[in-house]
Amino acid sequence: MNADNETRRPAAGAGGGPVLRCEEARILLMGYIDSELQPAEVRRIEDHLAVCVPCRREEQGFRKLEEMTEEMLSEELPTLDIDAAWETIYRRLERSVGWLLLSAGLILLLGYTGWNMLDEFFLNPEVPLIVRLGAGGGLSGVIVLLVSIGREVLTKHRSERYREVKR
Repeated sequence: MNADNETRRPAAGAGGGPVLRCEEARILLMGYIDSELQPAEVRRIEDHLAVCVPCRREEQGFRKLEEMTEEMLSEELPTLDIDAAWETIYRRLERSVGWLLLSAGLILLLGYTGWNMLDEFFLNPEVPLIVRLGAGGGLSGVIVLLVSIGREVLTKHRSERYREVKR
Protein backbone atom coordinates (compact mmCIF):
# COMPACT_ATOMS: atom_id res chain seq x y z
CA MET A 1 0.00 0.00 0.00
CA ASN A 2 1.03 3.57 -0.66
CA ALA A 3 1.91 5.58 2.46
CA ASP A 4 0.77 9.04 1.31
CA ASN A 5 -3.02 8.50 1.50
CA GLU A 6 -3.30 7.95 -2.27
CA THR A 7 -4.92 4.55 -1.88
CA ARG A 8 -5.91 4.52 1.81
CA ARG A 9 -9.46 5.54 2.49
CA PRO A 10 -10.72 5.45 6.05
CA ALA A 11 -14.40 4.82 6.52
CA ALA A 12 -15.44 8.22 7.83
CA GLY A 13 -13.96 11.56 8.80
CA ALA A 14 -14.89 13.91 11.62
CA GLY A 15 -17.54 15.54 9.41
CA GLY A 16 -19.35 12.25 8.91
CA GLY A 17 -18.51 11.74 5.22
CA PRO A 18 -15.74 9.58 3.82
CA VAL A 19 -12.22 11.00 4.12
CA LEU A 20 -10.85 12.31 0.82
CA ARG A 21 -8.03 10.70 -1.06
CA CYS A 22 -5.16 13.02 -2.06
CA GLU A 23 -6.23 13.19 -5.70
CA GLU A 24 -9.76 14.23 -4.69
CA ALA A 25 -8.39 16.75 -2.19
CA ARG A 26 -6.18 18.33 -4.87
CA ILE A 27 -9.21 18.82 -7.09
CA LEU A 28 -11.07 20.66 -4.31
CA LEU A 29 -8.05 22.52 -2.94
CA MET A 30 -8.35 25.74 -4.99
CA GLY A 31 -12.07 25.94 -4.29
CA TYR A 32 -11.29 25.55 -0.59
CA ILE A 33 -8.65 28.31 -0.68
CA ASP A 34 -11.05 30.61 -2.56
CA SER A 35 -13.92 29.79 -0.11
CA GLU A 36 -16.11 28.40 -2.89
CA LEU A 37 -16.96 24.99 -1.37
CA GLN A 38 -20.11 23.83 0.38
CA PRO A 39 -19.80 23.36 4.17
CA ALA A 40 -19.74 19.55 3.85
CA GLU A 41 -16.87 19.71 1.33
CA VAL A 42 -15.01 22.17 3.58
CA ARG A 43 -15.23 19.71 6.50
CA ARG A 44 -14.02 16.83 4.32
CA ILE A 45 -10.99 18.73 2.98
CA GLU A 46 -10.13 20.11 6.44
CA ASP A 47 -10.24 16.55 7.81
CA HIS A 48 -7.93 15.46 5.01
CA LEU A 49 -5.51 18.36 5.52
CA ALA A 50 -5.36 17.57 9.25
CA VAL A 51 -3.84 14.14 8.52
CA CYS A 52 -2.07 14.58 5.14
CA VAL A 53 1.23 16.46 5.26
CA PRO A 54 1.86 16.60 1.45
CA CYS A 55 -1.58 18.11 0.77
CA ARG A 56 -1.16 20.54 3.66
CA ARG A 57 2.17 21.67 2.17
CA GLU A 58 0.49 22.10 -1.21
CA GLU A 59 -2.25 24.20 0.40
CA GLN A 60 0.35 26.38 2.14
CA GLY A 61 2.19 26.82 -1.16
CA PHE A 62 -1.02 27.91 -2.90
CA ARG A 63 -1.83 30.34 -0.09
CA LYS A 64 1.68 31.82 -0.30
CA LEU A 65 1.27 32.17 -4.08
CA GLU A 66 -2.08 33.88 -3.57
CA GLU A 67 -0.48 36.28 -1.06
CA MET A 68 2.31 37.16 -3.46
CA THR A 69 -0.18 37.72 -6.27
CA GLU A 70 -2.26 40.03 -4.06
CA GLU A 71 0.88 42.01 -3.18
CA MET A 72 1.83 42.37 -6.83
CA LEU A 73 -1.66 43.52 -7.78
CA SER A 74 -1.76 46.06 -4.97
CA GLU A 75 1.51 47.73 -6.01
CA GLU A 76 0.93 51.08 -7.62
CA LEU A 77 1.86 51.22 -11.27
CA PRO A 78 4.12 54.04 -12.42
CA THR A 79 2.34 57.00 -13.94
CA LEU A 80 2.80 57.64 -17.62
CA ASP A 81 3.89 61.13 -18.61
CA ILE A 82 1.77 61.64 -21.73
CA ASP A 83 3.20 65.09 -22.45
CA ALA A 84 6.77 63.78 -22.42
CA ALA A 85 5.77 60.89 -24.68
CA TRP A 86 4.17 63.24 -27.24
CA GLU A 87 7.18 65.57 -27.01
CA THR A 88 9.44 62.64 -27.88
CA ILE A 89 7.22 61.69 -30.81
CA TYR A 90 7.14 65.26 -32.16
CA ARG A 91 10.90 65.63 -31.73
CA ARG A 92 11.58 62.40 -33.61
CA LEU A 93 9.13 63.32 -36.36
CA GLU A 94 10.60 66.81 -36.78
CA ARG A 95 14.14 65.47 -36.88
CA SER A 96 13.19 62.79 -39.38
CA VAL A 97 11.64 65.38 -41.70
CA GLY A 98 14.65 67.66 -41.21
CA TRP A 99 17.11 64.89 -42.07
CA LEU A 100 15.03 63.94 -45.10
CA LEU A 101 15.00 67.52 -46.44
CA LEU A 102 18.71 67.96 -45.73
CA SER A 103 19.51 64.69 -47.49
CA ALA A 104 17.39 65.59 -50.51
CA GLY A 105 19.05 69.03 -50.79
CA LEU A 106 22.55 67.57 -50.49
CA ILE A 107 21.80 64.89 -53.07
CA LEU A 108 20.62 67.53 -55.55
CA LEU A 109 23.63 69.76 -54.83
CA LEU A 110 26.11 66.89 -55.07
CA GLY A 111 24.41 65.62 -58.21
CA TYR A 112 24.70 69.01 -59.90
CA THR A 113 28.32 69.43 -58.77
CA GLY A 114 29.15 65.90 -59.85
CA TRP A 115 27.59 66.42 -63.26
CA ASN A 116 29.57 69.64 -63.79
CA MET A 117 32.79 67.96 -62.61
CA LEU A 118 32.16 65.06 -64.95
CA ASP A 119 31.46 67.36 -67.87
CA GLU A 120 34.21 69.94 -67.27
CA PHE A 121 36.93 67.92 -65.55
CA PHE A 122 36.67 64.16 -66.05
CA LEU A 123 35.57 64.28 -69.70
CA ASN A 124 37.96 67.10 -70.62
CA PRO A 125 40.75 65.63 -72.80
CA GLU A 126 43.05 68.53 -71.88
CA VAL A 127 43.31 67.30 -68.25
CA PRO A 128 45.92 64.49 -68.04
CA LEU A 129 44.49 60.98 -67.45
CA ILE A 130 46.55 60.43 -64.29
CA VAL A 131 45.08 63.58 -62.71
CA ARG A 132 41.54 62.52 -63.61
CA LEU A 133 42.11 59.00 -62.20
CA GLY A 134 43.67 60.37 -59.00
CA ALA A 135 40.88 62.88 -58.46
CA GLY A 136 38.22 60.24 -59.21
CA GLY A 137 39.79 57.75 -56.78
CA GLY A 138 40.15 60.36 -54.04
CA LEU A 139 36.58 61.59 -54.52
CA SER A 140 35.26 58.01 -54.48
CA GLY A 141 37.15 57.32 -51.23
CA VAL A 142 35.72 60.42 -49.56
CA ILE A 143 32.19 59.46 -50.62
CA VAL A 144 32.58 55.88 -49.33
CA LEU A 145 33.97 57.12 -45.99
CA LEU A 146 31.20 59.69 -45.52
CA VAL A 147 28.49 57.12 -46.27
CA SER A 148 30.14 54.63 -43.90
CA ILE A 149 30.40 57.16 -41.06
CA GLY A 150 26.82 58.33 -41.59
CA ARG A 151 25.52 54.75 -41.53
CA GLU A 152 27.50 53.96 -38.37
CA VAL A 153 26.25 57.08 -36.57
CA LEU A 154 22.64 56.26 -37.45
CA THR A 155 22.86 52.61 -36.38
CA LYS A 156 24.67 53.44 -33.13
CA HIS A 157 22.11 56.12 -32.29
CA ARG A 158 19.21 53.72 -32.83
CA SER A 159 20.75 51.01 -30.66
CA GLU A 160 22.05 53.30 -27.89
CA ARG A 161 20.85 51.74 -24.62
CA TYR A 162 21.20 54.87 -22.51
CA ARG A 163 19.76 57.37 -24.99
CA GLU A 164 16.84 58.27 -22.70
CA VAL A 165 19.02 58.71 -19.59
CA LYS A 166 19.07 62.34 -18.49
CA ARG A 167 22.55 63.49 -17.55
